Amino acid sequence: MNTKLTFFLFSAIVFSQKPYRGAEYRTIENHQYGRFEVRMKSAPGSGVVSSFFTIKDYWAEGLSETENWREIDFEALGQYTNKFQTNIITAYETHHEELHTLLYNPHVGFHTYAFEWTPDYIDFYIDGQLIRHDENDYVQTLDSGQKIMMNIWQPIWENWAGPFDENMLPIYAFYDWVKYFSYTPGSGNYGANNNFSLVWFDDFNFFDDARWQKATHTWSANNAQFVQENAVLQDGYLILCLTDNTTSGYSGGPLGIFKKKNNNHKK
Repeated sequence: MNTKLTFFLFSAIVFSQKPYRGAEYRTIENHQYGRFEVRMKSAPGSGVVSSFFTIKDYWAEGLSETENWREIDFEALGQYTNKFQTNIITAYETHHEELHTLLYNPHVGFHTYAFEWTPDYIDFYIDGQLIRHDENDYVQTLDSGQKIMMNIWQPIWENWAGPFDENMLPIYAFYDWVKYFSYTPGSGNYGANNNFSLVWFDDFNFFDDARWQKATHTWSANNAQFVQENAVLQDGYLILCLTDNTTSGYSGGPLGIFKKKNNNHKK
């Protein structure tokens, strides 16, 4: 059978088997070391995960062995109204998870999440407060470029994400902006010890196809197929949507209800 036709048929079968549609926004370029920062309002609901992370896209390099896995995560588990998860994933999909208790509901308002990734340590911050410091041997194995990503999906693992009720759909995660700072020790002007320098920020006023891609893939542990229609830019926000498999896009209320803060990032 023709290879392209085989791929098309396989993709169609996989798509039809997924009960939900999600979204993923990812950079085209890799970034190695730096400060990665987002202002987001995560998605509510048991069984729902919305995220901000970096990952080595080794699949795009033609590799498949999990020994190549490298990832740094902020993950909002929708079942919790006062917790947020950080994770560092290393070779053979080895997880180093921490679940942090918050003084607020991350699904109600916008907050700033950042991590600083250097050759020697990874620090995680929420609203400017250091919540986790990792200086373990496995940090030094994260020594190649990673893509910046955000997604919303429905995991099969109830013991992690909680049971899911599809009657909650549609569900949304909102992103105000993303910043990337390079690691410039001794010459920076931002972050811990002024070791970081702003390279770019994106406030989602338009789809910058020179920087971002809208994903169209899925995987076995994800009950949602990523579709481009569920990554919506509207009124200066990126909205990642989780819907059933017959609808897509944002159908919520007006976005003017969100009060933008910290506008000094628009330099």
